[in-house]
Amino acid sequence: MNFSVLLPVIIAVAAILIVIIARLKNKNKASYDERQTLARYSAFRTSFIFLLFYCLICATLYILDIKWSNTAVQMFIGCILSFSLFIALCILKDAYFSDTPKRNVSSVIFFFLFGIMTLYYFISGFAKGNTLFMNGQISTLALWLIFSICLFVLGIIALIKLILDKRRSES
Repeated sequence: MNFSVLLPVIIAVAAILIVIIARLKNKNKASYDERQTLARYSAFRTSFIFLLFYCLICATLYILDIKWSNTAVQMFIGCILSFSLFIALCILKDAYFSDTPKRNVSSVIFFFLFGIMTLYYFISGFAKGNTLFMNGQISTLALWLIFSICLFVLGIIALIKLILDKRRSES
């Protein structure tokens, strides 16, 4: 197996193990009220409808024989955008953060750290000679760029939301 494919898998498994260990150590779960739960449902519905329309557009372009990317890359882009939309809506509707400020700051750090990591994979792909477009279609390298941009945007939204909430609670 190619090392450039294996390394992200190893890092993802390590990150999942770290999260599981951290969750086992900290038994108290985040508490969300009914308003936050309803806002999450609304954000989920919006991101799901976005994903449906995205798939419909991709299918229409495929039927019209407009090949802008292979099917796997198209679907991963749709999943990344839809999931990012869900998280952004949850943050904006105050349904993402819990009552514990330590968890909220760690989620902002998570967005920026993983944004830096995905940007590293994007740049290392360029260093290996990969390009964003191959045969007139978006390559898999674009997934790293799109995911990195989404993570940085989510980090900025979360940071702004934390700062605004802190100012609101102080006044």
